[in-house]
Amino acid sequence: MPENIRIAVMADIHSNYEAFKTCVDETEKTGICNYIFLGDYLGDMACPQKTLRLIRYLKDKYNCVFIRGNKEEYWIKHRKSKNEKWVLGNSGSGMLCYNYDNLSNEDIDLFEKMPISLTIKYDGYPEFTVCHGSPFGVNQSMRSDRDYIDELTAKLPTKLTICGHSHYREDYIRNSNRVINPGSVGLPLGCGKAEAQFMILNGSVGLWEPELLSLQYDIEKTIFEMDEEKLFLKAPCWYKMTKHMLMTGKNLYVEVINKANELYFKDTGVNIWKDFPEEYWEKAIAEFGI
Repeated sequence: MPENIRIAVMADIHSNYEAFKTCVDETEKTGICNYIFLGDYLGDMACPQKTLRLIRYLKDKYNCVFIRGNKEEYWIKHRKSKNEKWVLGNSGSGMLCYNYDNLSNEDIDLFEKMPISLTIKYDGYPEFTVCHGSPFGVNQSMRSDRDYIDELTAKLPTKLTICGHSHYREDYIRNSNRVINPGSVGLPLGCGKAEAQFMILNGSVGLWEPELLSLQYDIEKTIFEMDEEKLFLKAPCWYKMTKHMLMTGKNLYVEVINKANELYFKDTGVNIWKDFPEEYWEKAIAEFGI
């Protein structure tokens, strides 16, 4: 009989240290020694190095698997790029610039070593795949409502796939393959309230079963640190959208970007993605009442 196993699975922390620490405190309290992290460790909140210090602590103390997300891809590609410009004060790139300025080469080296997907096997248990977006791309969502999901799930390498990226908690079966998204530690969507989400994957008598957890944390402290770091100056509208998302669980990033792009195109005849002047971000966000 295979031994029982408990694995903490966490996705999409996005620099929300308070939410992350709350999840880690819970796992340590229950004696978990195995962790799987599904990428997007940094991104939208303050003090990225605090989050990285906690990640390194877990890496040194426990059995950890780290997957690369699309955010990690951004930092890696930016280090290699000679033409890409990120600007503080612009909502399109201000948070990217803020995070990159807080990273060392050692940090980015760590991200580069992370695979985008991995098949994991424990003795006596079925193998399973872990990834950020999908096993085929860090930015490919595996949300069950995607029009390509039947074709995608038919190609999955194992009967169980655990993913992140969408920030929506899901557990569904397509083409006899099970897909689980544990939700987001730092910015969960669709929950209607501020909480930190993660999963414990329980292995017993040769079977895997998920235990999906939601924990309350000190959201006021998260927002306080965003203000202390003056993120409202570094990426003004992005700050407002992130704060709104933290407090409501509603994602307006895409809607605001599309509206700003529409307004910019109307004035200039130029169609670009996120690189428009800050005044168009302000006009767009005002239409959503944030």
